[in-house]
Amino acid sequence: MKAFRLLLAVALAVSCVSAVQSCEKPEVPQPKPVEQPDEPDDPEVVERATEPAPCDNRVVAHRGGARESGMPDNSRSGLKYAMSLKCYAMECDIYWTKDNDVVIAHATDTYFINNLRPWQYTLEELRKAGKLKNGETLPSLEDFLDIVQVEGNCTKLCLDIKNLDSDLTQYPIKAVQRACEIIKERHAEKFCEFICTGNETVAKAAATCMTVYGIPVGWMGNKGPSGHKALGYSWANLSAASYMSPYGARTIDEFKSAGMQISVFNVDKASGDGNAVFKDEDVSYYVSRYSDLRCICTNYPDWLLKRLKQEGKI
Repeated sequence: MKAFRLLLAVALAVSCVSAVQSCEKPEVPQPKPVEQPDEPDDPEVVERATEPAPCDNRVVAHRGGARESGMPDNSRSGLKYAMSLKCYAMECDIYWTKDNDVVIAHATDTYFINNLRPWQYTLEELRKAGKLKNGETLPSLEDFLDIVQVEGNCTKLCLDIKNLDSDLTQYPIKAVQRACEIIKERHAEKFCEFICTGNETVAKAAATCMTVYGIPVGWMGNKGPSGHKALGYSWANLSAASYMSPYGARTIDEFKSAGMQISVFNVDKASGDGNAVFKDEDVSYYVSRYSDLRCICTNYPDWLLKRLKQEGKI
């Protein structure tokens, strides 16, 4: 009996060991941890240049040199054309819109863009009303800053604050004020300059661009140096065909002697712009005085650059 009980105990022990062994799970190799990639850059954060590359000329492409290139006035393609020539700047016209934006376009004599007055409509409404002849939509100031604020670009924006009737003066003032805000937000102060209508009320408002934002402004008032200085201006931007001798009373030397900068618009290859001189003797004169000019605006930037190079001016 004792022998039987002993055999039974041994059998139970063996059975328990087998049961425990059968319950153990086989060892499964664990996967190695996967390294997580770095977080992608914030798509909203864009690296922008804050100052242009050095430029070897003072030529400003009027409305992007549309007469020469065939591109539409004030278009993205016109700006890119000026940049391809490495012009000092592109002149472009600005207006304030109802939604507190700044559109770049050349309005009609009665201030219509796509048959709409810009201060009465939003930028999107102006765009929906029509496209440029090459299919582009109307550009905003921010669109143009996107194009110029790139490393290696030397071309600035010369923003023309367009005049309106005397009872609409508030709108060009809003245009320059909003433009300055946008430029500051973009850290683009060194990429921009203004030229201001002869309207003295607008000119006084635009003068704050120099003192508050440090952005240069040239005044287009048909006045001598003392008249410009009275409003705080040290740069005069005058029509070669209307204000400058021999067609007008103003001269380069009177501004130079007064310690002021002087620029002219436009020096052209051919007729067609009422503010432009194009006769060979006039062109030769301004080419000869190139070193005395802050900048020189033209509808034919490639032509003028070549002429200045031929004369050894650049």
